This record gives sequence, C-alpha cells and structure tokens, in this order.
Amino acid sequence: MANVTTNGRGTTAEAVDAALRIDIPPDARCSRAVRERISAYALSHGVAALDAQEFVTAVAEAVANAVEHSRTVRTIEVECSLGERRLTASVVDYGVGFSPELLRAPAPPDPLAERGRGLPIMRQCSHFLAIDSVPGEGTSVTLGRYLDEDDGRMLAS
Repeated sequence: MANVTTNGRGTTAEAVDAALRIDIPPDARCSRAVRERISAYALSHGVAALDAQEFVTAVAEAVANAVEHSRTVRTIEVECSLGERRLTASVVDYGVGFSPELLRAPAPPDPLAERGRGLPIMRQCSHFLAIDSVPGEGTSVTLGRYLDEDDGRMLAS
C-alpha cells in the first residue's frame, strides 16, 4: 500500500486490491483532484461512462458537504470500491456532526436558492445512500451505484 501525492495541497491516494482511498484536508481546492481520481478509478475498472459520471457527481457532493459543514481541520477520508457489480464510496469527516433528526423530513430547497441541493443531487445520482452522523464526532456518507447489465447500466466492454 503506497501513498501517492496527487497534488501540492496534501491530497494523498492509495489504491489497494481494487479499492481507492483518498485523504484530503477540508479544503474545497482539493475537490477537483478527488473528482479526477475517482473518475479515473471507475473508468480504469471498466465502469461505463454514464455510471462513472453519476457516481463522481454524487461523491463530489458528499465531499463538498464534508468540506463545508464539518468545521474541522482533520482529514476527510474518501474510499471507493468496486465489487459484486456495484460501485460504492464512503466519505467520512471527524467534524461537528449533526443530529440525525435533521434528515428525517428534509425540506426541498427553494427553487431560487443558490445552495441546498447537495442531498437531492446525491440521492438522484446514487442507487443507495446512507448518512450517519453523531454530534461532536462527525459524519459518514455511504453511497453507490449498481452496475446491472439487465437494467441498462453495464460495465464497459
């Protein structure tokens, strides 16, 4: 398992047994490097372009939320894996967290608002999404896409 620096901002990535781990500081300037690494990971493992694009979009939103809302200087961990015909990611921050009650009945964003679309985008671009948060300890987002030939979402040949 080797760390590889992907840019000058302290972002590191590890590829192990068809898995990818990226550790970033809570800095929005690292988002592009994360998107590029995840896209390259998915495409290099034969994931169809549309699935890769949707997956990267969902993960990027989870990373953006962690960067913005964790309010910590601690590393944000992004892990991706491909197995059993599904592509999965987890984004973990060790920030302030929030009460899970806030997720029970989320209000849709105001159509004219500039912000507030992260969760709807993650839901739209993912086939499964789970969010766990503990106030004072941080938040974990797990999301992914099924890669099912019968459903038109196929691995690239």
